[in-house]
Amino acid sequence: MKNEKGYILISSLLLFMLVMIISITLINISKTNYDIQDIYVKSKEGFYKSEGGLDKAYLEVAKHVEFSIEIANNKVEEFMKNEYHNFLQEEKNKEIRGLDSEYVDLIEDETGIHFVLNKDKIDEKLNSIFKEQYEKCFLRAKYYNLLVKNIKKLKSQDVKLSVLDENFDIEDDKINFKISSFYTNDGMVNEIVQGYYINVPNKDDIYNENNIEELIYLRNWFRRK
Repeated sequence: MKNEKGYILISSLLLFMLVMIISITLINISKTNYDIQDIYVKSKEGFYKSEGGLDKAYLEVAKHVEFSIEIANNKVEEFMKNEYHNFLQEEKNKEIRGLDSEYVDLIEDETGIHFVLNKDKIDEKLNSIFKEQYEKCFLRAKYYNLLVKNIKKLKSQDVKLSVLDENFDIEDDKINFKISSFYTNDGMVNEIVQGYYINVPNKDDIYNENNIEELIYLRNWFRRK
């Protein structure tokens, strides 16, 4: 009888231990699943917040493109107002001295000496001034530092925005650079890098806030962790 009671006690203890082991295992599995799900949710949250940061940066780039067009147009107007007359006079003097000018042709007939403007070449000159000034708004420190600072100001508590290397290059009339959106919170780190190609427009192209995005091309972004 005593042996039976001892057997029952041992069996009960073994059963209890088995139940405890199974319970602990299930709890650990549940916790692991919860941790995995929590990491997944936080990773998604980090991705969407990083992507949201890039959306804000895009709007800032669009503003800078519009600003650059305005500055370039002002440069052309300034040239026409302050330098155009002297420029033409110099070109006329070239023709008088027997030097060939791209912008002015000297014609001499029975009525005297006349100068004929090469309007196509002059327009090319004005377009060159426009494009050069537009490019300076991205490549010259005076202007691109403004864009870099404005993008950095878009940072939030969890997301930091920056221009990678704070550097801009130009190739084939396209200004290119990269913007990073870096998210960090509760040990979760997520970074998305978006590449930009900004077209250099011509003087007579018409752009405004409604179609300015036609000058902005986004390269495939990549994710860094």
